[in-house]
Amino acid sequence: MKLIKIAAMSTAALLISNFALADDGFTPDGAFQSMLKLEGTWSGEAETVAAGLPRADAVKSTTTVSFKNIGNSSVMQTFAAGTPAEMISMYHQNGKEELIHTHYCAIGNQPSMTFASTGEQGVIDFKFTSGTNMDVNADPHAHNSYIKIIDEDTYETRTENWGGGKLVSYRYTTMKRVK
Repeated sequence: MKLIKIAAMSTAALLISNFALADDGFTPDGAFQSMLKLEGTWSGEAETVAAGLPRADAVKSTTTVSFKNIGNSSVMQTFAAGTPAEMISMYHQNGKEELIHTHYCAIGNQPSMTFASTGEQGVIDFKFTSGTNMDVNADPHAHNSYIKIIDEDTYETRTENWGGGKLVSYRYTTMKRVK
């Protein structure tokens, strides 16, 4: 009887810990594995709003983005393909414990960010770490970036745009997979 109680308590503890881990959000490796599943073309709406203003005041436009897996070790995200404003973001791992995002911006700089767990289910959050061809305290650049995977055909983003060493605007998107 004592063994049955111990086994039942051990099983319950294991189940509780598995549920707790399921709600802790992504690890860097889990986030990258989810990004590999974004391969394809996506379309949706972009909203840009100045810092301090409500999102209802955002300027809206349509947008298309594509994701391509490169050698199963990197993910390439392309914005505004074939236009003078074309930009690329590359995502890759540095081991299983670090996920790096480098954005090759149309304005000529390359901010880099590293994955930071939010503990939120489906959220892949990147925090600014460094940049090339830019002065972080003066030049405009993408500073932090956030992707929330809603389901296999929907994701949302929020990007912080900085200039003069401070937040100047947010860019939000809601994207649907093109089938």
